[in-house]
Amino acid sequence: MTSLTTLVLTFALIAAVLTFLTHRLRRSQYAWLSFLQYFCGVWFLFSGAVKAIDPIGTAYKMEDYFTAFESTFGGLNNAFSGLAPLFPVLARHSAGFSIAMIVLEMVLGLMLVLGYLRRLTAWLFFLILLFFTFLTGFTYLTGFVPVEANFFDFAKWGPYVKTQMRVTDCGCFGDFIKLDPKVSFFKDVALLIPALLFITYPNRLHQLFTARDRRVFTGAVALFSLLFCVYSTYYDLPVVDFRPFKVGSNIRERKALEEKARANVEIIGWVVENTNTGEVKKAMIPMSRYKELMEQYPKSAGWKIKDQIKTEPFVEIDGKRVEVQETKVSDFLIESEEGDVTEEILQEPGYSLMVVAYKLYGQKKTETIIVQDTTWAFDTLRIGRDSVVLQPRIAEVTPRKEVRETFVPEADYGDLFRNRLNPLAEAAKKAGWKVCAVVAFQDAEFAPAFREQVGARYPFYHADDKLLKTIIRSNPGLVVWRDGTVVGMYHWRHLPTPEALLKRFEATR
Repeated sequence: MTSLTTLVLTFALIAAVLTFLTHRLRRSQYAWLSFLQYFCGVWFLFSGAVKAIDPIGTAYKMEDYFTAFESTFGGLNNAFSGLAPLFPVLARHSAGFSIAMIVLEMVLGLMLVLGYLRRLTAWLFFLILLFFTFLTGFTYLTGFVPVEANFFDFAKWGPYVKTQMRVTDCGCFGDFIKLDPKVSFFKDVALLIPALLFITYPNRLHQLFTARDRRVFTGAVALFSLLFCVYSTYYDLPVVDFRPFKVGSNIRERKALEEKARANVEIIGWVVENTNTGEVKKAMIPMSRYKELMEQYPKSAGWKIKDQIKTEPFVEIDGKRVEVQETKVSDFLIESEEGDVTEEILQEPGYSLMVVAYKLYGQKKTETIIVQDTTWAFDTLRIGRDSVVLQPRIAEVTPRKEVRETFVPEADYGDLFRNRLNPLAEAAKKAGWKVCAVVAFQDAEFAPAFREQVGARYPFYHADDKLLKTIIRSNPGLVVWRDGTVVGMYHWRHLPTPEALLKRFEATR
C-alpha cells in the first residue's frame, strides 16, 4: 500500500530531476527555491488529481467538517454561536465547494511549476495552505477534547485520544491514501515553510516558457479539471475506484478479516478523570494489570475511567503481527423489518442485484381518504338441520374522512425506478437472482410508501447512509454481487437494458 513516505520521496525525486533540468537550461538562479517550487507544485497537482477522480468523496468529507463546525459553534454561549446555522447551508452546496477547491488546487500546482503570476500564486498557495492547516489542526486537536466537551472549553481538554476526533481523516488525498489527522496537520505545518519563502521571495521563483504559454497551459488545466470534476460528480462513477467496495472486492472475506483483527485489539492504557478536581490523566497500564490501575487511581479518591487506549487491529500471520486497516466494510450492516440480513446477502452464492439509494427524493404529504365504516346487525337466525346460527346483515354504511401521511417521490426520481430499475429487477428475478433495494435508516419510515408509489416488487432494506455513499457514488446506483463479491456497478445515468445486464453476467457463470 502506498504510504505518505513513498509519496514524499516520489515528489522529491521528480522535483530534483526538474530542478536539475531547469538549472541546466539556465531558467533558474536559485536551485533550492526551484526545488521547493517544483515539490509543492507536484504535490498540489497530484493531490488535486486524485480528488478530481472522486469529487463526491471530497464533498462528503466537507459535510463532515460542516457538521462538526455546526456542533462546535452551536455549543457556544457568545456571539459566535450565530455562525452555527450557516454550516447546514454550506453543506447543501458541498459538491460545488468540492469542485472549486479541487480545480483551485490543481491550477495552483501548475502555476507553481510554471512560475505563472508569481506574487499572486505565492499568496494563494500560502492562504489555501493556511486554510488546510486550520482544518487538519481542528481535526487533530479534537483528539484532546472529550466527546461531551466543546472544542473551545480549553479547561476540559485532556490527553490525546484518537477516538475523540470529530472527523476521522482529512481527505487530503481522497480515498487513495488515508492519513492520520495528526500526520496531516504536521504535514501542512511543514508545507507552510516553503509557502512563507514563496511570499518572501516571489521574484526569485523560476519561470518556464513564455508568458503566453504559461497563460494557455494554466487556462487549459483549469478548464480540463473543471470539466473532469463535473463529469465525475454528476455524470458517471469515478474512472478509478479507490474505495473498499470497488468491483472485484470480496466483501465477505474482508469483513471477516477486519472482525478478526478487531477481536485481537488489546487494551494497553486508560484515560482516567478525577470527578472531584476535574484532573485527567493517561495511564499506560495494560488490561492484565487492571488491579494496579485501581490501586493507583481508586474510586474512593474520585477517579473514574474515561476512555481506553487500544492497539491497532491486527492478525497473526506466520507468528508476526500484521496491522489491518479498518475500512467502511466493518460497518457493512443491512437490516430488514424482521432483522439483520447482512449474512444472507454476503453468503448468497449466486447473483444478487442491489439498488442503493442513500436518500429518497420526494416529499412527505398528508392525504384525505374516504373510509367506509360498516355497521353489522346480528338479528337474523339461520336454522340448520342440527344448529341455529346468527346471520349478520349490514345495517348501515357510513362514509368517514381519514387523514394519513404518505410520501410522494419527485417525478423524475420516481420514474427512474418505474421505467428503468424495476424492469431490471424483474428480469433479474426471472433469471433466479436475489433482488433488493437498500435505503438509509433515516428514510426507513418512508420506504414502504415510496415502494408502493413506484411499484417496486422487491424488498427494501435499511443501512447507514454513509455506508451507502461509500458503496457507490450514485443515487440511486445499481450493484451486482456474486458470492459475497462486488462484480458490477452502474450509475443511474448509464443503466444497462435487462438483456444487456443478463448477457454480461450470465456469460461468466
